[in-house]
Amino acid sequence: MQAPVKPDATRPDKEVNKDVAADLSYDVQIPFAGTYQIWFRVRQHHLDGDNFHLGIGNSEYTTIAPPAPSPEWRWFSESKRFEAGRQTIKLLYRRTGMALDRMLVTALPSWQPTGLGSTFTPPTIRPPAGHPRLFARDADLEGIRSQLSAPQLSKIWARLSNAANNTSNGVLKIVAANATNYDQLLLTSIKAKALTYLLYGNTAKGQEAVEMMSNYLRTVQFVTGDPASRPRGDTILASAMVYDWCYPLLTAGQRSDFIERFKGMASAMEISFPPNRQGALVGHGAEVQLMRDQLGAAVAFYDEAPAIYDVVAARFFADFISARSYSYAAQSHHQGVSYGPVRYMADLYASWIFRRMGAGDVLPATQQMTPYHWLYMRRPDGQLMRDGDTYQSYYMQYGQYWIEPIAYLLPASYYADPLLQHELDLQMSAFEKAKIGNLDADVDDIWHVLFADAELAQQAAPAPLPLSKYFPHPSGMMVARTAWSDGVQSQSGAAIATMKIGGMQYRNHQHLDAGNFQLYYKGSLASASGIYEGVSKYIPVEGKSCSGSDGSNSMGYGKKHDMNYYKRTIAHNAMLVFDPNENFGRDLSNDGGQRWVTPANREETFSQGELLNLRPDDVLPSNQWKEYSSVVAEVSRHQFGPDATAPDFSYLKGDLSKAYSEKVSEVKRSFVFLNLKNTLHPAALIVFDKVVSSNPSFAKTWLLHSQTEPLIEGDTVTIKRVDNGYNGKLVNRTLLPAGDNVNIKPGHEAGQEYLVNGKDYPTLAACERNTEESRGWRVEVSPKAKAASDTFLNVMQVMDANGGPAALPVTMIASEQMSGVQIQDRVVLFAKDGEDLSGPASFVLPVSTQAMQVLVTDLSPGVWSVGLAGGTPVQHEVKADEGTIYFVATAGGSYLLQRGTVTFVH
Repeated sequence: MQAPVKPDATRPDKEVNKDVAADLSYDVQIPFAGTYQIWFRVRQHHLDGDNFHLGIGNSEYTTIAPPAPSPEWRWFSESKRFEAGRQTIKLLYRRTGMALDRMLVTALPSWQPTGLGSTFTPPTIRPPAGHPRLFARDADLEGIRSQLSAPQLSKIWARLSNAANNTSNGVLKIVAANATNYDQLLLTSIKAKALTYLLYGNTAKGQEAVEMMSNYLRTVQFVTGDPASRPRGDTILASAMVYDWCYPLLTAGQRSDFIERFKGMASAMEISFPPNRQGALVGHGAEVQLMRDQLGAAVAFYDEAPAIYDVVAARFFADFISARSYSYAAQSHHQGVSYGPVRYMADLYASWIFRRMGAGDVLPATQQMTPYHWLYMRRPDGQLMRDGDTYQSYYMQYGQYWIEPIAYLLPASYYADPLLQHELDLQMSAFEKAKIGNLDADVDDIWHVLFADAELAQQAAPAPLPLSKYFPHPSGMMVARTAWSDGVQSQSGAAIATMKIGGMQYRNHQHLDAGNFQLYYKGSLASASGIYEGVSKYIPVEGKSCSGSDGSNSMGYGKKHDMNYYKRTIAHNAMLVFDPNENFGRDLSNDGGQRWVTPANREETFSQGELLNLRPDDVLPSNQWKEYSSVVAEVSRHQFGPDATAPDFSYLKGDLSKAYSEKVSEVKRSFVFLNLKNTLHPAALIVFDKVVSSNPSFAKTWLLHSQTEPLIEGDTVTIKRVDNGYNGKLVNRTLLPAGDNVNIKPGHEAGQEYLVNGKDYPTLAACERNTEESRGWRVEVSPKAKAASDTFLNVMQVMDANGGPAALPVTMIASEQMSGVQIQDRVVLFAKDGEDLSGPASFVLPVSTQAMQVLVTDLSPGVWSVGLAGGTPVQHEVKADEGTIYFVATAGGSYLLQRGTVTFVH
């Protein structure tokens, strides 16, 4: 269809109101009230403001046009609110010359038509006929029943059975107009009654579930204007379970009422209904709103309301699967150790919904590996190495095992994974022992009954796993350990290092921490800093150890401490390059760190909608799920060995340049973790950096954070951790910058732990007893002389603090081409300029009474020969993704390194 061109016609805005007759109008059938995308395929003849007026039904006209004029046919869209039913789209010329060829209306926020466009095709996977079909079908019920007497499920089933004896009629108490009476435990009782009917045909319990749910839906109230997505979602999910599991007991009127109540609640959620708001990979849209709650309702209501499934499943298949196919390749979660499990378990709910429907596996098999991120990040004290916004530290106490059991329950049984099953059992044991934090067993019990595999044999975790693991793009991280521990073993001698180059920046709960490292040994030594859920003032609450709130004391997500310190590079063991004129966005501090490369997350309160610190070569992806994503760092080398299970070394190198603004032209960081296999000196971490700034005057700073005040003596920093049963010590020696050119100093003064560019962003722990690693001591290492290019070489080693040994000697090894270090019987060498070596090089190893294990990095791929000058060289193959050779030097002296097969001569 093409609108006729009226070359001489114009219609000024002041003459247009809703009663003006349209030049073109179309009727569309809208299944549900909500926000939709209207796509137009247009071209502009005059290119000087040709555009339309657009009206919906009786609404006022608004002016629309593509973002930039073009004589070529192309698509653009407008987001508009529609009421349910037949609605009229009206088009009216404002400036003539705009030709219209096609128009499409869709509830999918990310779908972009191409060519001549296409019509909507419902998902090919459909719910099966009959009930039950949500989380279980008839063929699953006997298997579920048969497990309920198993030791790990009998107590859980007893709790659910007790919940099913609740005598409430489901009518909720009347509350004030702007308050909520949502009752989570009452919903748990309703679900328990429905499950009892599902498993055992107890009609009385089923009828009670139907009556209670009907009354609950009729009387539940939420705060006006508050999307309250989790309470609404929980209510929707409970109604879907009752609808599906108790289907024969519902009247036609009750079924209709459940469906209508769903529409009202779902449309008020953050993701809305149709679910066309929020991202598919970050934010609350990536949690259970769509993948469990609305999808569960869509499956339950399918016979009576198939259009609900059409729009919910269409969004899932269009956006959510491709997003996870990309992110799962990392074998880790970009939202870290706290929000990662929360988002991941939402994915598994969707996986289980479709599998139990009989649809098989809809998400990629790489989904199984994501929890291994958290297995490797587990510390012997029961906590986790910090990554992203961390909230367990808010309410957990020392000696408690941090838990998020459903994130292990769902994949353990789905993939029959004995390692994840063992971790689940550890977490459930910890919960039953201590009643940890804010987890309520009654709320989650139903998932254990539905999905636990009581016959799945445990495998003592995680002994079979290699001590080091590389998490590939889009993560770009490596975790290296000297040993595994099981449960809480605070005096374990296991040392752990996290080494992060980074890859994709997603925002939300992710930090600006490309290049960050952490080191743990009998306590967190090189640590993170800051508090996620802090308070500006502590308000005592009788009988509780955590602060109350008066509405003004929150220092959590998006607040000043979070945006100016906690999420920023300065709070991490990373590199700063300070350009005094750099602007990180409205009201944001200049910490000298890394940039946000995409529009600020809409949930945040700072810099909303701004593009921050873009480089000319930035290309912001157009895919809806990549809305807040961009590659900011790339791993160039990764390797651990020579034994793949208990490696002597773990090596990671990458380019961090794009994580920063144009104030830098090059930032490269290399990590080498050495498992010294020595109980007195268990491990060392070596960090080598090359940084080139666009202006030599920009100060470059290497950061080291700790939980206790560091001791600075010349080029050596000592950090001890002897509180709360810890006994660890870290000694760092700075070899580069060297001599008179290095400045090592504290990063702040006492009482200003969160100092950024002269301004403090204070916060307080919200709970008196907590495991916040927030004290904010930091050491800053900088060259005194101003230069465009600088290199840094730091060597950290760990040992016992009280009763421990003296630090090992650290010897600098330098040649024309290489910089390196000897510690114990290990030597590590880097190319001096950070670039791959392709030509001859030499280095001198000190005379030693023992053989030395030598790791040479930064080598171009191919065959390399290495040996003592005048001796017989040995050939080694260097792989492109490793760039290293590892050999044993039996004697000190001058060593020659040359590419190709050669014979050394005097």
